[in-house]
Amino acid sequence: MLDSRLLKPRTSGRFESLMDLYERNYMLIRLLIPDLRTLYDGCFVSTSGDTPELELRDITHNKYTSTFKLTYHFPNTSSGHKPYEPDLFIRLYHDARSCEVMSGLLPEGRFAERRTRELNDAQRLNYFLYRWLSYCLRQGHNFSDNPVPEDILNNYCTQ
Repeated sequence: MLDSRLLKPRTSGRFESLMDLYERNYMLIRLLIPDLRTLYDGCFVSTSGDTPELELRDITHNKYTSTFKLTYHFPNTSSGHKPYEPDLFIRLYHDARSCEVMSGLLPEGRFAERRTRELNDAQRLNYFLYRWLSYCLRQGHNFSDNPVPEDILNNYCTQ
């Protein structure tokens, strides 16, 4: 007798949790950059109090996706930071309403590139994005003229 449990891939829920993380990142990106599809060439900067400048640059749009870089900009690198850190290359899927990190320079100064089939890499990079986006939104960063309402921040952002 063939046991059907042997035919299932062993993801132990990792794939489902990764897809959930992609959806959460999509929602946070849409809060942070609500007009992403209207932005093209150039470098866009969000400032909020005494926090580092948040830069959005290298934006490319296709029919169903947008890709871009999101980073803090540290103009004075005497603090030990690289000028752009973390420097994340992100892809947003408009039709699937999901968002993932493709690669990036993480805060510890290590370049991380997501390997296509490695769920652990994807989970680690995208969980970092989720926490960072939540932090940026709570700090007041936004690439729009309208601030994100407090009740929406409380519903979507981690503390």
